[in-house]
Amino acid sequence: MLLTICTLSQLPQAIALGDSFVRHSGSSTSIPPVILGLVDDAARLPAGFVSPYPLLPVSELVVSAPLAELSALYTPTEFAAACKPAFITEVFRRYPDVDKLLYADPNVCFMGPLSTIWQQLEESTALLTPFITRNPADSHWPDEKFFQNIGLYSSDFLGFRRSAETDRLLAWWTDRVQQRAFINYCEGLCLDQIWLMHVPVFFKHVRIVKNPGWHVALWNLPERSLHQTENGWQVTGPEGQNQPLLFMNVKGWLYPDQGFFPHQNRIRLSDRPELGSLLDTYRQTLPPSSALRGKSIKPAYGQQPEAVVLRGWRYSAVQSFRSITRFIDQFSLPD
Repeated sequence: MLLTICTLSQLPQAIALGDSFVRHSGSSTSIPPVILGLVDDAARLPAGFVSPYPLLPVSELVVSAPLAELSALYTPTEFAAACKPAFITEVFRRYPDVDKLLYADPNVCFMGPLSTIWQQLEESTALLTPFITRNPADSHWPDEKFFQNIGLYSSDFLGFRRSAETDRLLAWWTDRVQQRAFINYCEGLCLDQIWLMHVPVFFKHVRIVKNPGWHVALWNLPERSLHQTENGWQVTGPEGQNQPLLFMNVKGWLYPDQGFFPHQNRIRLSDRPELGSLLDTYRQTLPPSSALRGKSIKPAYGQQPEAVVLRGWRYSAVQSFRSITRFIDQFSLPD
């Protein structure tokens, strides 16, 4: 089974993700193959909208008073992160026959058979994919230091196998994120994913997957090359190994303001023409007639404003002011 969580605006991508999962999962059980967790108000869905997959609104997980408190506390991005472990826990509870559960963000798209994922979960409590798998060893951004701020593993894709250890992991993770899912680097906080750095240490049978065909995304494209063959897309990793492209993540790649890398300078997408072809393939998976496609709908939950992505002279000015502040902070001023 696959779970994703999304706002109303993200529903077209979430449906495309679900369709890609169904195409490649080979599942034929009576259990719904995909659950769309809605971190938004289902009452605001357009008239006539019919989801091909069951919707699980956040209001069914969190009662009204705590829901309002969380919404007032967080931005929409932080709110979704604060609720993610609770959604995963609830799906395991509602579907007791589900032994293996994948979580993927709406920006993810599966491109090949998922048998290798199920095999990896046979003896694993959880699956994690690292943002990068080698030292960049240059002066470009982002570097290793930046990943220490946002986390070593991406929470955009996770795999879980039902077990007592998984229950313990999810209970711990839920406790950590409900009041500590802020993006606040000075406090050592970054959504739900900063906590994943502790998971391989605190819990048993956690597997870190470095396969270059898994989770191809903007942050690891500099260390991977892609080429299309008659058998589908192939990925060459940093050690020269070739693997089929299993799934990709278009966050920050389809919409530049998404994610943590709006100012990355490690790769220019225009220098990689094969990426444009792959992105065109992804666009074709989006529902062509969705009543929500292309609409920007303000989420019902997460009342704090999202950080504005600055570009051009505004971004340069902010960087200059920060440099001045760091310089001044080096000196002790008299009382």
